[in-house]
Amino acid sequence: MNLNLQIAPRPNDSLMASYTCPCGCNPRVSYARGSDALTDDCCCGNVFAIGPNAAAALPQTADRREQVTFDAPWGGQLEAAWKLVMVGEAEHEHGHDHGHGEHHHDADKPTSALDPVCGMTVDIATATSRGLVKEHEGTTYYFCGKGCLLEFGDDPSRFLDASYVPSM
Repeated sequence: MNLNLQIAPRPNDSLMASYTCPCGCNPRVSYARGSDALTDDCCCGNVFAIGPNAAAALPQTADRREQVTFDAPWGGQLEAAWKLVMVGEAEHEHGHDHGHGEHHHDADKPTSALDPVCGMTVDIATATSRGLVKEHEGTTYYFCGKGCLLEFGDDPSRFLDASYVPSM
Protein backbone atom coordinates (compact mmCIF):
# COMPACT_ATOMS: atom_id res chain seq x y z
CA MET A 1 0.00 0.00 0.00
CA ASN A 2 1.40 3.42 -0.93
CA LEU A 3 0.90 5.68 2.10
CA ASN A 4 2.70 8.67 0.57
CA LEU A 5 4.72 9.68 3.63
CA GLN A 6 5.34 13.41 3.51
CA ILE A 7 8.01 15.19 5.55
CA ALA A 8 8.40 18.98 5.73
CA PRO A 9 11.29 20.47 7.70
CA ARG A 10 10.49 23.29 10.11
CA PRO A 11 12.89 25.64 11.89
CA ASN A 12 14.41 24.81 15.27
CA ASP A 13 15.00 21.12 14.53
CA SER A 14 11.38 20.20 13.98
CA LEU A 15 9.31 18.77 11.15
CA MET A 16 5.73 18.14 10.07
CA ALA A 17 5.02 14.57 8.99
CA SER A 18 1.86 13.30 7.34
CA TYR A 19 0.62 10.59 5.04
CA THR A 20 -2.27 9.98 2.70
CA CYS A 21 -4.62 7.53 4.39
CA PRO A 22 -6.54 5.10 2.18
CA CYS A 23 -9.76 6.79 3.34
CA GLY A 24 -8.59 10.11 1.84
CA CYS A 25 -7.59 11.95 5.03
CA ASN A 26 -4.08 13.24 5.76
CA PRO A 27 -3.26 12.68 9.45
CA ARG A 28 -0.22 14.65 10.57
CA VAL A 29 2.19 15.04 13.44
CA SER A 30 4.37 18.02 14.35
CA TYR A 31 7.58 16.51 15.71
CA ALA A 32 10.44 18.32 17.49
CA ARG A 33 13.92 16.78 17.63
CA GLY A 34 14.47 14.73 20.76
CA SER A 35 10.77 14.17 21.46
CA ASP A 36 9.25 10.79 22.16
CA ALA A 37 7.22 9.25 19.35
CA LEU A 38 3.94 11.08 18.70
CA THR A 39 0.72 9.79 17.11
CA ASP A 40 -2.33 11.02 15.22
CA ASP A 41 -5.53 9.05 14.68
CA CYS A 42 -7.48 9.06 11.44
CA CYS A 43 -11.27 9.11 11.25
CA CYS A 44 -11.24 5.53 9.89
CA GLY A 45 -9.32 4.07 12.83
CA ASN A 46 -5.82 4.07 11.34
CA VAL A 47 -3.08 5.47 13.58
CA PHE A 48 0.10 7.23 12.42
CA ALA A 49 3.22 7.59 14.60
CA ILE A 50 6.48 9.48 14.07
CA GLY A 51 9.66 9.55 16.11
CA PRO A 52 12.18 7.16 17.61
CA ASN A 53 10.70 3.66 17.89
CA ALA A 54 7.39 4.93 16.46
CA ALA A 55 5.99 1.40 16.04
CA ALA A 56 6.01 0.94 19.84
CA ALA A 57 3.79 4.04 20.20
CA LEU A 58 0.99 2.43 18.17
CA PRO A 59 -1.92 0.68 19.89
CA GLN A 60 -1.21 -3.02 20.33
CA THR A 61 -3.86 -4.67 18.15
CA ALA A 62 -3.97 -7.35 15.48
CA ASP A 63 -4.39 -4.74 12.73
CA ARG A 64 -1.87 -4.54 9.91
CA ARG A 65 1.28 -2.49 10.64
CA GLU A 66 3.80 -0.81 8.40
CA GLN A 67 6.89 1.21 9.19
CA VAL A 68 9.64 3.06 7.37
CA THR A 69 12.82 4.80 8.45
CA PHE A 70 13.77 8.16 6.95
CA ASP A 71 16.52 10.75 7.31
CA ALA A 72 15.64 13.54 9.72
CA PRO A 73 16.38 17.07 8.43
CA TRP A 74 18.87 17.60 11.28
CA GLY A 75 20.68 14.29 10.62
CA GLY A 76 20.13 10.84 11.98
CA GLN A 77 17.08 8.72 11.32
CA LEU A 78 13.50 8.66 12.50
CA GLU A 79 10.76 6.11 12.12
CA ALA A 80 7.23 6.49 10.77
CA ALA A 81 4.76 3.72 11.58
CA TRP A 82 1.12 2.96 10.87
CA LYS A 83 -1.58 0.78 12.39
CA LEU A 84 -3.91 0.12 9.49
CA VAL A 85 -7.48 -1.01 9.94
CA MET A 86 -8.42 -2.84 6.77
CA VAL A 87 -11.27 -0.65 5.52
CA GLY A 88 -12.09 -0.81 1.81
CA GLU A 89 -11.75 2.57 0.11
CA ALA A 90 -15.18 2.11 -1.47
CA GLU A 91 -16.72 1.53 1.96
CA HIS A 92 -15.28 4.71 3.47
CA GLU A 93 -15.93 7.85 1.54
CA HIS A 94 -16.58 10.67 3.92
CA GLY A 95 -16.24 13.40 1.32
CA HIS A 96 -13.96 15.81 3.16
CA ASP A 97 -10.28 16.63 3.16
CA HIS A 98 -8.55 17.30 6.43
CA GLY A 99 -5.79 19.05 4.46
CA HIS A 100 -2.72 17.89 6.33
CA GLY A 101 -0.31 17.06 3.45
CA GLU A 102 3.39 17.81 3.34
CA HIS A 103 6.34 17.22 1.04
CA HIS A 104 6.74 13.49 0.48
CA HIS A 105 10.04 11.59 0.54
CA ASP A 106 8.94 8.30 -1.03
CA ALA A 107 9.62 9.61 -4.54
CA ASP A 108 12.66 11.40 -5.94
CA LYS A 109 10.77 14.61 -6.52
CA PRO A 110 7.72 15.66 -4.49
CA THR A 111 4.55 16.56 -6.37
CA SER A 112 2.65 18.03 -3.44
CA ALA A 113 3.38 20.22 -0.45
CA LEU A 114 1.61 21.57 2.60
CA ASP A 115 0.47 25.18 2.55
CA PRO A 116 2.04 26.25 5.90
CA VAL A 117 -0.75 28.76 6.56
CA CYS A 118 -3.96 26.76 6.02
CA GLY A 119 -2.68 23.19 5.89
CA MET A 120 -4.12 22.36 2.47
CA THR A 121 -2.27 19.94 0.21
CA VAL A 122 -1.00 21.93 -2.76
CA ASP A 123 0.10 20.59 -6.15
CA ILE A 124 3.63 21.97 -6.58
CA ALA A 125 3.38 22.38 -10.37
CA THR A 126 0.09 24.28 -10.10
CA ALA A 127 1.35 26.54 -7.31
CA THR A 128 4.53 27.25 -9.26
CA SER A 129 2.67 28.08 -12.48
CA ARG A 130 0.38 30.46 -10.55
CA GLY A 131 3.23 32.21 -8.72
CA LEU A 132 2.12 30.88 -5.33
CA VAL A 133 5.66 30.11 -4.17
CA LYS A 134 7.84 31.79 -1.54
CA GLU A 135 11.45 31.12 -0.62
CA HIS A 136 12.30 31.62 3.06
CA GLU A 137 15.67 30.86 4.68
CA GLY A 138 16.62 28.41 1.93
CA THR A 139 13.33 26.48 1.88
CA THR A 140 10.64 26.81 -0.78
CA TYR A 141 7.02 26.95 0.40
CA TYR A 142 3.92 26.49 -1.77
CA PHE A 143 0.48 28.04 -1.24
CA CYS A 144 -3.12 27.28 -2.18
CA GLY A 145 -3.92 30.89 -2.98
CA LYS A 146 -2.74 34.47 -2.85
CA GLY A 147 -4.24 35.11 0.60
CA CYS A 148 -2.12 32.41 2.24
CA LEU A 149 0.97 33.54 0.33
CA LEU A 150 0.52 37.13 1.51
CA GLU A 151 -0.25 36.10 5.09
CA PHE A 152 2.89 33.95 5.18
CA GLY A 153 4.95 36.82 3.78
CA ASP A 154 3.81 39.08 6.64
CA ASP A 155 5.10 36.75 9.39
CA PRO A 156 6.81 33.52 8.23
CA SER A 157 8.11 32.66 11.71
CA ARG A 158 4.54 32.46 13.04
CA PHE A 159 3.60 29.78 10.50
CA LEU A 160 6.88 27.87 10.74
CA ASP A 161 6.86 27.64 14.53
CA ALA A 162 6.63 23.96 15.55
CA SER A 163 3.63 24.78 17.78
CA TYR A 164 1.61 26.35 14.93
CA VAL A 165 -1.19 24.13 13.65
CA PRO A 166 -2.37 25.09 10.15
CA SER A 167 -6.10 25.65 9.87
CA MET A 168 -8.50 26.64 7.16
